[in-house]
Amino acid sequence: MIDDDSAVADGGEPTEPAKPRPPYSERPVARARQAKAQELIERLVAEGHVRIADPDHDEVAEWRRVVNYAKRHDLEPTGKRIEKVPYGGPGLELFLAEGPHPNARSQRPKAVGGPVPVPARLGRLHPVVAALKDDESRLVMPSALRLRSHLIWMTRYSVGHGGDR
Repeated sequence: MIDDDSAVADGGEPTEPAKPRPPYSERPVARARQAKAQELIERLVAEGHVRIADPDHDEVAEWRRVVNYAKRHDLEPTGKRIEKVPYGGPGLELFLAEGPHPNARSQRPKAVGGPVPVPARLGRLHPVVAALKDDESRLVMPSALRLRSHLIWMTRYSVGHGGDR
């Protein structure tokens, strides 16, 4: 058994050792996509937008791969992002938008103030909270969540703790 990837002629001895595959970035498809992505960025910076009118499905797929390559390899200009939108029916428009994508991690709200303090037991409740606690037809949810809700409300609306507002 041969444990390297050597070429074997007629089941005999290896004729030549196998050559290691080049890294992805050096393969022809990756180099072509990188060139297209860099050209797209240059056009977007110069023209503001690129419109592809009446592309077929393969063209749209290739443009999406080019845009994804540019995003994955940080080719977008600083402070900008590439957006794709439909244009004129089957067409596609690419443009540079300001700032990070709204769904980007950098856009997520930061935790302010830490966790919400929750008392261990119910104390003297505000009359409205007490009425909600006693009325099973309101605030329908699993019992553990219902109890937690009452405990949180108690911290805000408990009698004698500044909650009578």
